[in-house]
Amino acid sequence: MMPCHAHGHQGSWFADVTARRHPEVDGRSLPCIWDFWWKKGTTRYVDPGYAPGNPKAEKVVEALKSDGFAIMRKRRMTTANDVWEADGYIAIFEVANVKFGDKLEFDIVRRVCDLD
Repeated sequence: MMPCHAHGHQGSWFADVTARRHPEVDGRSLPCIWDFWWKKGTTRYVDPGYAPGNPKAEKVVEALKSDGFAIMRKRRMTTANDVWEADGYIAIFEVANVKFGDKLEFDIVRRVCDLD
């Protein structure tokens, strides 16, 4: 089985995907979301930290609405326990019913593939 990979760029809220067995996402740049805002085993994602007017946030929301896919990232606290930082990728998810107001929320439809 060919694995799925994501490669991000520091400062970007998107990552490039290599997933030959999944042509719907292979070769695309997809928006990243955080595991912290999703309760495992549920189908709802709610991030109260998104704010209208932030150009990066609006670009992510636009991509979620138009493309319907997202890369879930892991978060961890720094050793000083005061700052969140990225800790790798989890999986690519298909999403729907994206709403953006005082928070970002949407439904997770299916897990497309795990990321290594």
